Amino acid sequence: MHPTHNKKRSGFTLVELLVVIAIIGVLIGMLIPAVQAVRAAARRTSCKNNLRQLALAMHNYESAYGKFPPGYSHMSGAEYAATTGYTVQPGYEGANHLGQAWGAHSLPFVEQNAVHERIDFRLPGFDPVNLSPANEQINVFLCPSDSWSFKNKVVRNEASNPIEQYAAASYCANWGPASGAADTPNDPSDDWNLDATPDQSRGPFFRNSRTKFTSIKDGTSSTLCLGERTNGPIVDVNGNPVGVPPHPNFENVWFAAIRDIDDPEDDHGHMVLFDAEYAPNRAFGPGADRGVSAPHGPLAQFAFMDGSVHTFNTSIDIEVYRALASMAGFEVISGLDF
Repeated sequence: MHPTHNKKRSGFTLVELLVVIAIIGVLIGMLIPAVQAVRAAARRTSCKNNLRQLALAMHNYESAYGKFPPGYSHMSGAEYAATTGYTVQPGYEGANHLGQAWGAHSLPFVEQNAVHERIDFRLPGFDPVNLSPANEQINVFLCPSDSWSFKNKVVRNEASNPIEQYAAASYCANWGPASGAADTPNDPSDDWNLDATPDQSRGPFFRNSRTKFTSIKDGTSSTLCLGERTNGPIVDVNGNPVGVPPHPNFENVWFAAIRDIDDPEDDHGHMVLFDAEYAPNRAFGPGADRGVSAPHGPLAQFAFMDGSVHTFNTSIDIEVYRALASMAGFEVISGLDF
């Protein structure tokens, strides 16, 4: 007779295994938001670095030429034809026949000389010669959170050959304070903004602007330089579409402000500039495509004219925001904690 021995079996029972799986699931559920938050913070930091580099490029441009780059260059078709002999398409006499913007002019100062040299600044931005460099996606002009701009182009004329389109971008320069639908809905008589009154800017960047450091009477640390604008469909704070055809989407690019095929006299300055009619991320009506639309939830980042970068919430007081957008308004700004 051999004695029998009880052997203990190692391992999990089914109940224990289910408990372990449940605990792991809870831990993963807790971890994922933390990881997403870390990634979002990293993208905001990268975006902030882009803004800082672009502001520094503008400083270097000012040092080299004695003025900041223009918001965008402008010359009517009639004047352009008389000056250069260029054949202007019938009906385009009032269309802007230049358009190259602050981003294109700043290229040598963000180590993009090769792209800059391919641009013919003497020809219209929409000339076929300029379409190749205008299609270059350049990382410093792209916020990592702006996925739409990484994947898409801003199309101006699908019927042309080649298609007239431009590389999308995530940053726009400050045209200044504005009024319009946000102040008096359905009353355009007092509209003052970069579309309706492109030459009446109180900010540093506009048609053929030649702003110098000495022009910024409010101080460079109190004047906005660049803001964010994610491309794609325009929606309100609740995610509802507010874009009005033919502009249901943001149309932000780095290269130029380009005339509309159907409305040639429209400069489309909002392709490269923003105005401060609406608070950041709170555009809700006509002219929404002129505002700031940052892909960071309730936050929007701005470079100031001194090169510093700061973050605002959508709840910033609209009058304070507009005061920051002016460069010589002599407003007293308080309540901001940088």
